Amino acid sequence: MNSHTTNRIKSTSTICSNCGSQRFAVAATGRDYIYHGTEDTFRYVRCDDCGHFYLNPRPDISQLSLMYPANYGTFSKRFQGRANLLGRIKTIVNRKRLKGVVAHLPLRGRILDVGCGNGELLIALREARPDLELFGLDWHFPAETRSALERQGIAVIEAPLEAAELPPEPFDLIVMLQLIEHLWEPEESLRRLVRALAKDGRLLIETPNTDGWDRRLFAGGAWGGYYFPRHLNLYNFERLADLLRRVGLSVESQRNLPAPLIWIYSLQGVVQASFGWKSFLTRLFGVKNLPLIAAFAFLDSACITMGFTTSNQQTISKKT
Repeated sequence: MNSHTTNRIKSTSTICSNCGSQRFAVAATGRDYIYHGTEDTFRYVRCDDCGHFYLNPRPDISQLSLMYPANYGTFSKRFQGRANLLGRIKTIVNRKRLKGVVAHLPLRGRILDVGCGNGELLIALREARPDLELFGLDWHFPAETRSALERQGIAVIEAPLEAAELPPEPFDLIVMLQLIEHLWEPEESLRRLVRALAKDGRLLIETPNTDGWDRRLFAGGAWGGYYFPRHLNLYNFERLADLLRRVGLSVESQRNLPAPLIWIYSLQGVVQASFGWKSFLTRLFGVKNLPLIAAFAFLDSACITMGFTTSNQQTISKKT
């Protein structure tokens, strides 16, 4: 842990956001192994009644600046050098995953990217479909990011989803890539997004999967899907589908996706828990190790082919 880290995050106890139960068992404990924004230890629990995984206690929403420090990936220039290639690969992969959905959007269709970060996906969509009306929502936009998006004709909405004012015109597609797990009130937030969808509009979600086979390898708390303290709620296929149906969406498809970054974060957690955050192994198992990321992507792809559940999932649902 960073010896200069003295910040403490204000946290409060909570109940299961899936069923409202107060009964749980501790599933894992860990620290902020990625950004070292706090010295606190956090606890992931599993609901005794429905099996939902959630952070408890969880940070207060007023603690956003500690949860997402200045060196957070999408806010800073943390990913430089070879990792710029990782960013480009990530954008290409995301475009490929969205290609089938975007191809069926009407002329001048409207897309909202919730939790858009640095907006790379929106810029890629602008290049692929110049006719689309694009919107990006995130709780914070550095001035450089805001300017880059606005130059591309992409509208930005700067606010947490829970408090954001969405445009009155409906969206044809809403994208949430690795975002729902960050929400304090996932069900109410989804209801807001459903109201913002056009009839037959679609919601595409990608999020970690607690049924991933590799989670059992890091049972003590190092599993990268926990991502302490930023991931507040985690789902498997069944619980995510149930949530989407409750808010008025019809699930069209669910599938496993490779999760190479979760593997990387898991290894970082193991190394730091054992040897400290300054160990050379932390750098070895970092996001700039592209060969290692490629190896884990290949491993997960092979596992998907063999019928295994990975730690990353995609669900497409439709408003009817």
